[in-house]
Amino acid sequence: MANEEEYPGNIKRQLAKIFEISLRETVPSETDEEPLVAACGGKFGDYQCNNAMGSYRPSLVLVLQAIANNLPQSEMVESCSVAGPGFVNVVLSKAWLAKSIQKMLIDGIQTWAPKLSIKRAVVDFSSPNIAKEMHVGHLRSTIIGDSLARILEFSNVEVLRRNHVGDWGTQVNLTYFIGG
Repeated sequence: MANEEEYPGNIKRQLAKIFEISLRETVPSETDEEPLVAACGGKFGDYQCNNAMGSYRPSLVLVLQAIANNLPQSEMVESCSVAGPGFVNVVLSKAWLAKSIQKMLIDGIQTWAPKLSIKRAVVDFSSPNIAKEMHVGHLRSTIIGDSLARILEFSNVEVLRRNHVGDWGTQVNLTYFIGG
């Protein structure tokens, strides 16, 4: 499918495109409805589309079954089922997963990087107040900031990493007082 080439590392986007085709075929009046695809715990499948036609309450199960039946053939989908109020679940094909990972290993992981519209970003993180003691809570900001910076760099965004040291007036005043 074309969407596999367009979004090689984004399974959710690829599945959303497949569901979009099925929704257009099943319920043409709802063509502006964006499929919400989310990973699920594995009990019912690998991914689910959970916004399938909330307005069709009387015949919701029939609409969901039609959406599942109208999913276009794709080597990435092993099976599809309807569960609960409004869920269409998908199990990914293990053969497709293995092939995709093998292709990524041959082509390089960089081929899976999302294409972002931004070229440059500033990430400001780990800004402890140096007038106070450091504690484990400062690690959270550091880890989140560093993770965001790495994700952006992986996506070919030039990242400027900055940390703003807050409230350093006390130390400067003490230095002047003691030294001066």
